[in-house]
Parts: sequence; structure tokens; C-alpha cells
Amino acid sequence: MTKTVEIKKTTILKFIFSFILGFAILYGLEHYGKFSFLEEQTTNRNNKPSFTRDISTTANLNTIIYSTFFGKEIRTNGNGFKVKDIYFSYGDFHKYSNKSYYYTKSTIEDYKYGLYISLGIFVILMFFTYVKIKVS
Repeated sequence: MTKTVEIKKTTILKFIFSFILGFAILYGLEHYGKFSFLEEQTTNRNNKPSFTRDISTTANLNTIIYSTFFGKEIRTNGNGFKVKDIYFSYGDFHKYSNKSYYYTKSTIEDYKYGLYISLGIFVILMFFTYVKIKVS
């Protein structure tokens, strides 16, 4: 009185495809996050109170903050970058190889959204596999 559960090979392939596609979409969405930074504090030249602060472009970065597409924050140390590297578009920070670290780390942090996207894709694929819609 044993029952056999049969899973088709195409179902497994669709599951793997949806998993890969879901995390690829998540990685793409993480490119829409925002970078910000905190520079190392410099001493005030004159000890007068001021509401403005001058930031030197040669100051080292103390912290790089990446706010992910889904709202989480990833903080790292300055990694040897200066303010000019992140502030100006020609700086070394704006190379894709430097930014891809933050995109990968944010994808790992937001893994549950990748699973949700993958599940949604899988359900849509299974719906159109087993349900035939005919308009007459």
C-alpha cells in the first residue's frame, strides 16, 4: 500500500531555472542601491563654532555605507579609498570591480527576496505548464 510520487525531469529543470533567474534578478536589483560615506574627522582650524564643515578631497574614508534596494545597510571600513575616489565619477571606487563586492554582499544579505522571486517564477512556470487557457 505504498504510494509513489512521480516528479518529472522538466519540473526539476524549471525549479533550477527559476532559482538561478530569481537570484540573477535580485543581483540586478541590488545595483539600484545607494552609496554614502563617512570621512575621517579632521581638526577644526579655528575653534569657532560653525554650521558648515569643509571636507578635503584628500581625506581618507572611515566608513563606506551601502543601502541595498530593500533597505538594509552594509558598512565596511574605508578600504584605503579617499573622498575624491567616491565623490568624483572618475575615481577608483567607481570601477565595477570595486562596487561588485557590495552588490554581492547585499545579494547575500537579501537572500530571502531572491527566494521569493524564485518561488514566484516557479509558480508561474508551473501554472502555465499544467493549466491550458483557451479563449473561444
